[in-house]
Amino acid sequence: MAGDSFTRRVSPDPRAVSTTRYAPAAMERFDVVIVGGGPMGTAAARALSARGRAVVLLERFTLGNDKGSTAGTTRNFRLTYHDPLYVRLARLALERWRELEDQSGRELLRVVGGLDVGQATESSAAALEEAGERFERPSDADVAERWPMLRFPPGSRFVYQPDGAVLRSRETVKVLAALAVGHGAELREETRVESVAAAGDGVEVRTRDGAIGAPVAIVAAGSWTGALLEPAGISLDLRPTLEQSTYFDTDARDLPTVIDWDETPEEPPYIVPDPFEPGRIKAGAHLSGRAVDPETRSFEADEPGEQRVVDWVGRRLVSPASALRTETCLYTRTRDEDFVLDRVGPLVVASPCSGHGFKFAPLIGEVLADMAIDGAPGIPLERFRADRPAVRP
Repeated sequence: MAGDSFTRRVSPDPRAVSTTRYAPAAMERFDVVIVGGGPMGTAAARALSARGRAVVLLERFTLGNDKGSTAGTTRNFRLTYHDPLYVRLARLALERWRELEDQSGRELLRVVGGLDVGQATESSAAALEEAGERFERPSDADVAERWPMLRFPPGSRFVYQPDGAVLRSRETVKVLAALAVGHGAELREETRVESVAAAGDGVEVRTRDGAIGAPVAIVAAGSWTGALLEPAGISLDLRPTLEQSTYFDTDARDLPTVIDWDETPEEPPYIVPDPFEPGRIKAGAHLSGRAVDPETRSFEADEPGEQRVVDWVGRRLVSPASALRTETCLYTRTRDEDFVLDRVGPLVVASPCSGHGFKFAPLIGEVLADMAIDGAPGIPLERFRADRPAVRP
């Protein structure tokens, strides 16, 4: 069965799903082909189908799988960035998350506040101020009084941003797909794309079951994006890495999200509480994973890395935290940690990279839809071009 292709009919209630056999014709035609059924692909499918476009979404595995970048159930949402551009984009994304919740009737984001720690908070405070966002600079005593379950070295610097939140990541992908299919999009799971290429006035996307033609294709295939685009003449320096998060049970409740920029500034450890399951947290070290091939990656956790996170959590939480398990996922990194959002001929490249793209998914979905239908994206895209020096091989 694993080699067969399917069309998945997702009802507007993402918990009610039926699957039927799909028998493609020799050459099908759509307005847009989307490669990759993660958060960006499903968000683009929702945006395009809502605008009346005929869309087919091709997912190599199954919806919400753990083989790419969407493993686990939660993601951090924050406005706190070191760059005012990302602060502004996060604010726009937050508005889109609330619209998505209203449209789906599902709670996808719960505000818990976000606490950043370390000297790097000087630049993030400046970026928040420039973007016109509210924030606090609590003292050691303020933090100890407000969150007695947390502990930091004396003299630590803090930024607290009250809009920090936790996203339900797996639920989000299901909701986006359900809304897309509700608008008429087709979602085909277990459909491996063999090639994507310009053909005539558009593109031809080949799977083992045949070819699909369209005026434009969106490639949002995560760590497989580079390999798909290279034969199409688009060479990008994208580096897949194997990252991991460890889940804990703890008595600590009402935690904010935490990023510790002083511990290891290039690989900052973090805590993401699960407000949907109080007492459960996940923790990890951002950008600490080794480079891997997504085709041959291991799912085994790096034990020394896991122990470093366990030790850090033990120093930061007053309440004991019992490690439950460690999950792995893939990041797709660029040298400058900026996204790749660009249109090259009939191909739209969608690689929101470096482990911080999920929070922008509903916004990026709209941007990808704009690019696919020659609309004017509502955000500046010059910084995310596919030909900038930081992504050239």
